[in-house]
Amino acid sequence: MNTWKITDFDATSKIWIYTISPKLAPLQEVEFANELNHFCINWTAHNKELRAFYKIIDKSILILGVDEHLNPASGCSIDKSVHFLEELENKYNISLFDRMLFNLVNEQEVIQTYGKKEFEQLIENGTIHSESKVINTLCSTLKEWNENGVQLLAKSWMNNFFGIKV
Repeated sequence: MNTWKITDFDATSKIWIYTISPKLAPLQEVEFANELNHFCINWTAHNKELRAFYKIIDKSILILGVDEHLNPASGCSIDKSVHFLEELENKYNISLFDRMLFNLVNEQEVIQTYGKKEFEQLIENGTIHSESKVINTLCSTLKEWNENGVQLLAKSWMNNFFGIKV
């Protein structure tokens, strides 16, 4: 999971985390990454260059970020990213904006994505428990991602959402 950290941009960089569902196929991932790279190179805020970056983790998590030391992201530039990601959703027949998807990190450090009902069932039958590792999709800075991007379910925001007993 150390390879999931992003250390080549400032820790205060603003990030957005998206669950990719279903996981990208290997060829899709290459094409998807090429499009993201092109977008990041050309992404602007009020015609000013943004120092943008992305990372795809285990074909199932997309982190899109901006190091705001060069120029800050604006509402319009964020809207551009949302429209771009919506285009990718349609092109690759994937979901990026479903906030009712939950990501478990298994013992082999593979991300498994579940819908809310399935996640609840796995909690009920004990497959997922307070010590299970999950992806914290609410991180908003690189510092937060690098320190708390993967955390125990008991310490995550999902603990309250699912009413886990610790």
